[in-house]
Amino acid sequence: MKIIGCTDPGKVRKNNEDAWIHDPVLGIAVLADGMGGLNAGEVASQQAAEVILEFLRKAQSVDVESVAAAIEAANQHVFDLSQRDDELRNMGTTVVVWAALGRDRVAVGHVGDSRVYRIGTAALEPLTRDHSVVQTMLDQGYLSAEEARTAPNRNVITRGVGLEAEVKVDVAEVTRVPEDVFLLCSDGLSDMLEEAAIFELCRGVTGDGLAELGGRLVKAANDAGGADNITVVLVSG
Repeated sequence: MKIIGCTDPGKVRKNNEDAWIHDPVLGIAVLADGMGGLNAGEVASQQAAEVILEFLRKAQSVDVESVAAAIEAANQHVFDLSQRDDELRNMGTTVVVWAALGRDRVAVGHVGDSRVYRIGTAALEPLTRDHSVVQTMLDQGYLSAEEARTAPNRNVITRGVGLEAEVKVDVAEVTRVPEDVFLLCSDGLSDMLEEAAIFELCRGVTGDGLAELGGRLVKAANDAGGADNITVVLVSG
C-alpha cells in the first residue's frame, strides 16, 4: 500500500493548521484541518490525528465501528484540552479517516468539510458529504452549486472535532479494487479548485505517480490563490 501526503501553508496564511498522519502497514490515513486562535488550530489538528491513529493501532480490529470510536475519542481529547487551557479555548478541527478493511473494503469516517474522493475513470467520486452551512443550504435548495462556490459562509462548518463534548461521526464502508486511488484533502484544495479541475490533474494516476500528483495539486491550489492551508493525501494499493 502506498500513502503519500503533501501540505503547504498556502499564499495567505503564515501558520499551517492542517495535519496528516498515516500507517501504511495497517492501511490508515488521517487528515485534519484545525481552527482556533493563536496556535490552537495547529494543536487541535495534530492532537486529533495522533489520537485517532493510536486508537486504531490498539483496536482489536479496524472496522466502521472502531473508526467512529477513534474519532469520538479524538473529539473528547481535543475538547478536554480546550477546557483546561484558555489559550486553546474553542479550538477544533475537521477530520477525515481512510482505513483499509482487508483488500476489498475501506472505511471512510469524517467530521467537518475536509473530503475523501475516489479517483474514477471519468470523474471524482465523493465519499464524504460536507458538514457545513453551505451544504445544508444546497440540500434544501436555497443555493445552486455555482452560488455555493462563492458563498461568503462557505467555510462555516456545522460539526467539528473538539467543539463540543460529543460529536456525531459519519462513517461508511465502501468496496475497492487494488487499482483504486483515493484522495483526502482539506478545503484549501477543494475551495480553490472545482472538482472537474482536480480530476483533470488526477486523471490516469497510478500508485507510481502519487508523489508527483500531490505536488501538482498543491501547486494548482496555490496558483489559484492559495487562500488557505492546503493538504492532500493520496492512497493506492
